[in-house]
Amino acid sequence: MLFNSHNVRSYLIFTGLAFAARSLWSQSVLAAYVYITESESPTAVGNLTGAMGLAQVLASFPAGIVADKYRRDSVIKASLVVGFGSLIVTSCAVWSSNYYLLLSGTSMYGAFYGMAYTSGEALLSDSTPDGSRSKVLTRKQQVQSFGTCLGPLVAVAMFAGLGNEWTEEDCEWVILAGQGVCVPALISLCRLDDDRAGEGQEEEEEEEGEVEGEDLLDVTGGEGAEGKEEEEEEEEGESDDKEEVRNRRVPIIIATSDLISGLASGMSIRFFPIFFYDNLGLSPIVVQCLYIISPLIIIYLSRLARRISLSRGRCQTACLFKWVGITSMGFMLLSYDRNCSVYLTLFLYVLRTTTMNCTKALTSSQLYDCVKKSERGRFTFLESVNMFSWSGSAAVGGYLVGEIGIVGNFLVTGTMQLAATMPLLALFGLPSEGEQAERRRGSSGRRRRKRRTGNSAKGWREGEGRGLSEPLIKNP
Repeated sequence: MLFNSHNVRSYLIFTGLAFAARSLWSQSVLAAYVYITESESPTAVGNLTGAMGLAQVLASFPAGIVADKYRRDSVIKASLVVGFGSLIVTSCAVWSSNYYLLLSGTSMYGAFYGMAYTSGEALLSDSTPDGSRSKVLTRKQQVQSFGTCLGPLVAVAMFAGLGNEWTEEDCEWVILAGQGVCVPALISLCRLDDDRAGEGQEEEEEEEGEVEGEDLLDVTGGEGAEGKEEEEEEEEGESDDKEEVRNRRVPIIIATSDLISGLASGMSIRFFPIFFYDNLGLSPIVVQCLYIISPLIIIYLSRLARRISLSRGRCQTACLFKWVGITSMGFMLLSYDRNCSVYLTLFLYVLRTTTMNCTKALTSSQLYDCVKKSERGRFTFLESVNMFSWSGSAAVGGYLVGEIGIVGNFLVTGTMQLAATMPLLALFGLPSEGEQAERRRGSSGRRRRKRRTGNSAKGWREGEGRGLSEPLIKNP
């Protein structure tokens, strides 16, 4: 079973704990804290996020190379040293209200995440059989979304006890609590093990073999059967050559789309809490409720998206949901500009956020299906580059907010997110995951049929040889 794999189960636990901690201190409270303490400077918010992203990409590049060449779990264990250091430095920075020390602490956290994410995602892919990655990555996205809503739940309880006001002291307590929740998340990474990457895959292959074996019992030998197998092998070889050429461009196209999308999202995502606080006048508890509701809806939509993708294709489904999200973004800004109900604006925000973020598992699984095992660490590095573009563009977003306002920044974001879906149009011809599963079963069946045919023909020839030298019925 897929989720009985030691590494799959361990990485899902880490994902849930890590995003629970991250959503508690970093998702909305950190931006508000910096905005308050740095004289309402959007540039300070953007620079902090940009430094975190830069550290992440600088750490993830060598981590991906080392993870591919040596062991992935060794890189993960090394990341723990950086991770625990980041918790100490960030806590000291908040306790002393030192912005530059906070900049150092969050940069260390970015380096930790770059190392752990690059190696952990590659090990997760190694531990998942072909044809099942979208299922595992969808489950990971659901666990991530569930963890993301736990952090705001804790923040709601804390803000309710502290007075439900955006104050420096209240934000400090919430950030410090988030550092404490990070500790079990880091400890859970110690369970990941390269030597257990094959667990669960053997059972899947045996079950598939048993099902296919039932259809292969009627096997005949002879030159005709062998000739037919040779023809099938030639056709399969030509198909494999075409598939290899196509597989070279799939990761590049998906990475390009993710890069543009990351740049767009980074310019705005850190400024939504400020939009709620400064433009809409929402209290901390109401803002945290938005961050609770959205991940819960993403859990459902990610399952729905995967079901649709089985027949319609992964890239087609991803584009469909993203187009709904981009349209919702436009109507959200229109409702704010026309002074419509705040509840309508918030509804459109939730619709935009959930549809834009529910299909990551689909494009990631499409990418990993086209990448060799020996190169997955380096391609996971591309994910960190995308995260850097997401974080690095936050600095650009801070500049845009100062120049054209927060609404103008959101308009630029929506335009770039639409552009990010354009490269995926080139992949609309790829077979759906259901069609790929049928092809794998057919290819596996031909290989088994050839082996059985060869063994049967060999046994028949040996029987004929024995028949020439031995009587069929021996005298007693």
